[in-house]
Amino acid sequence: PKQNIFYPSVGLSAVISSMTDLSKAGISFLKVRGSYAEVGNAPERYITGPNYTLTNGVVSTATIAPAKHLEAERTKSFEAGLDVKFLGNKISATATYYNTNTYNQLFLYDAPPSSGYKQKYINAGKVNNRGIELKAGFNQNIGPVKWETTLTYTRNRNEIKELLDEYVTDPVTGTTVKAPQEFIVSTAESYRMVLTKGGTMGDIYATHLKQDPNGYIYVNPMTNGIEIEPNSYVKVGSIDPKYTLGWHNSFSWKGLNLGFLIDARVGGVVVSGTEAMMDQYGVSKSTARDRDNGGAIVNGGRMDAKTFYSVAASGTTGVLSNYVYSATNVRLRELSLSYTLPALARERLRITLSLIANNVLMLHNEAPFDPELTSNTGTYYQGFDYFMPPSLRSWGFGVKVNF
Repeated sequence: PKQNIFYPSVGLSAVISSMTDLSKAGISFLKVRGSYAEVGNAPERYITGPNYTLTNGVVSTATIAPAKHLEAERTKSFEAGLDVKFLGNKISATATYYNTNTYNQLFLYDAPPSSGYKQKYINAGKVNNRGIELKAGFNQNIGPVKWETTLTYTRNRNEIKELLDEYVTDPVTGTTVKAPQEFIVSTAESYRMVLTKGGTMGDIYATHLKQDPNGYIYVNPMTNGIEIEPNSYVKVGSIDPKYTLGWHNSFSWKGLNLGFLIDARVGGVVVSGTEAMMDQYGVSKSTARDRDNGGAIVNGGRMDAKTFYSVAASGTTGVLSNYVYSATNVRLRELSLSYTLPALARERLRITLSLIANNVLMLHNEAPFDPELTSNTGTYYQGFDYFMPPSLRSWGFGVKVNF
């Protein structure tokens, strides 16, 4: 049915430095601000009517009930912050706090057989994102050179506050069924992303080796080998970073401008099926090292490399709990150089030539691949490497003409 949906937004700011003299405190500018907004996200298309599959002239019945009762996903956000400048705008600082809650996520649950469908859609859930953004800037002339530098810090915390209630009632039939309390949103043999109450949208789960009651890796006394815990996944971490940092600098002198940005992503984890497959075929540094050293380390001792990796790296993606890496990395993100030609024709014509590079240099990386690459452009399948192409460095040249 057609719905009229209202998405309000409001913002308020005040420049305190225009209301009172703050020069005695060294403050040349001070503004406080706050805002509230609501936005929506429409459900998936083609799910409000019955869908039938035609295969080789044979029509298959619909297994998912038409979702005619759905509401749009809604996000409610609040933000507050301040902007301040000191010593005649030589030093600047910005601080922002935000808190957003997203409601009415779309879930599929198993429907009772009496409904005639295998699954049905329902709106439920609440996901919270909250965080801070801090920025400090400084500008200073170094002789004839103008220098500007900015340091940025961001931190976001994501949490699934609510999923489905333990029991859900179908809004059409009134039938009540037990609802799942976790949702597997992406999977690739030994890799899963799972949504659970209290978790995050980026939690990674992976298969793991069998352990004994003391928490050590179980070694079968009959075969002297290790084993995989069947049908079991453990949470190995989240792709979300603890915080990110950015440091931007620009230098200007007689029409020549040089700028660069170094940023850092600290925290979070990723997993690599590529490394597992390389171990399986014995072509990785890890397997070469373990062969040279007399075996892989298991519970403080050495196990024959072939015996260990034939299990730990088995399948198409390996036992991924053994292939978890920190996503921390630092890189030279941007580099730019531009030159503005002296004014021509009595300053009516200005030409600027520029050279720009992105993703220039990886300064530090703890994973065996670029952890910011993704195998999927959607919300999920993040932090999973499986023979992805390497990250790209790009160069560009530009000409800007003002007249």
